[in-house]
Amino acid sequence: MRRPDRTFDPYAESPVDGVIAAFCSVRVISGQFLSDKKIGTYVEVDMYGLPADTIRKEYRTRTIPANGLNPRYDESVFEFRKIVLPDLAILRIAVYEETGKLIGQRVLPLDGLQAGYRHISLRTEGNFPLSLPTIFCQIILKSYVPDGLSAFVDQLNQPLLIKKTEDVNSSISNSADGGTTSGSSSARRARPIDSSSTSTPSLDSKATTTSTGASSISTNTLSTADTTSLASTIKSKTPTEIIIPITLEYLREHKNFCKLKHKQDKEIILMKKKHAKEQSVIGEQQSKTMNKVKTECEKLTRSPMINSGNSRKDLSNGINSSGVKSDPKLMDLINEQNVEWTTLVQRQLIEMNTVRRQHTKEQCDLLRLLLDETQKTQVKEITERHLKEKKDLELNQVRQNIEDSKRLGSEKNIRNKSELDRRVRELKSNNTKKFLEERKRQMMKQEREKENLTKSHETQKTTLLAEIDKMLEYSLNYQDETPMARFPSSSV
Repeated sequence: MRRPDRTFDPYAESPVDGVIAAFCSVRVISGQFLSDKKIGTYVEVDMYGLPADTIRKEYRTRTIPANGLNPRYDESVFEFRKIVLPDLAILRIAVYEETGKLIGQRVLPLDGLQAGYRHISLRTEGNFPLSLPTIFCQIILKSYVPDGLSAFVDQLNQPLLIKKTEDVNSSISNSADGGTTSGSSSARRARPIDSSSTSTPSLDSKATTTSTGASSISTNTLSTADTTSLASTIKSKTPTEIIIPITLEYLREHKNFCKLKHKQDKEIILMKKKHAKEQSVIGEQQSKTMNKVKTECEKLTRSPMINSGNSRKDLSNGINSSGVKSDPKLMDLINEQNVEWTTLVQRQLIEMNTVRRQHTKEQCDLLRLLLDETQKTQVKEITERHLKEKKDLELNQVRQNIEDSKRLGSEKNIRNKSELDRRVRELKSNNTKKFLEERKRQMMKQEREKENLTKSHETQKTTLLAEIDKMLEYSLNYQDETPMARFPSSSV
């Protein structure tokens, strides 16, 4: 109570900080020399201590009529399941006549009790010792184990017994196989140790069975309920959706980006068709012009008006089978067609590069927008999932609280309403503590998930923006260098 790092609330029903709660059960078997008269007697067992530990006027035996010498009360076990502060707890055993008059009592501090079968001598109301009256009782002292964990504690104790049994069996088998004298002597030494070790757990198991007694059914029921609730809690905590890492491929699969890409592809196809049509039109025009000029040249070569051999020789030197090369008019026409075709190709290339540059810029802008929207969507999804997990956990906790309360109300080993209220308060206190720990763990887990998601988003955004800028820069450089790689071409 003086330490600043410890807390103490005398009215709390949960264990005190740093103190292990205790369990005590008392079975009143018989009395000896209680009175020299033929009167009826009964025994009351009370516990005094903190408000949570004090139990009065609840546990009493049946009245044994007309036997004050050696009455036998051997019936039920009086259990004090949870003693919050054993150092302050006091056990009182009092014997009364059937009229309510006190015959004798004994007040014993709990930390001074010894477990086992004991004869307890009685004292008067003024705490003066009585010579003969005694009470024969069986006292069991253990650490407090919450409901639903007794089976788990038993399983923790089982490996020790199994290990001892295996050691003894191995030593016996070694001695049976004709081992050395030392091995057989060790086996003989192991036998009495094994018998004592096996007998002691059997006594403990009997004591546990006696102490828990009628509450074993409730423990099994609670363990089943806890298992069901735990399975439902784990199921509710399982993520319904996995957060997908954001990459350029993932963003390009978005429906908005696919829609924009389809629209841009259609524009490129239409522009290519338009350019092809323009090239075909100009090509046909240039072909017609060249055919016309060739026809005129052929007519000139075949004309009868040209009879002179020198003139024919000069024309034949200037004209070959494919046309006239040395004619300035034809050379000017060829050059004009080449310039016209080259201008057309360059203009179409510039138009195509401009459209593609605009498309790349639109794609980059859309990718940035989709990146922000996807990250916001993931944050929203994880927030909604956390809210759903929180609601599911609260519903499971309320459902478990209701089921435990119903189970306590239907148990037959609860003697009276005060014990029921005490068990319900204890159950609610334990559940509240457990529920708070579960919610705290859930909040810590959710905060950790949010922090990891935020860090992942920051890293992804930095990487993707760099990739988008690099993609845009590459596209611009490629489109600027493309005209340099094209050579003038002609349809001739």
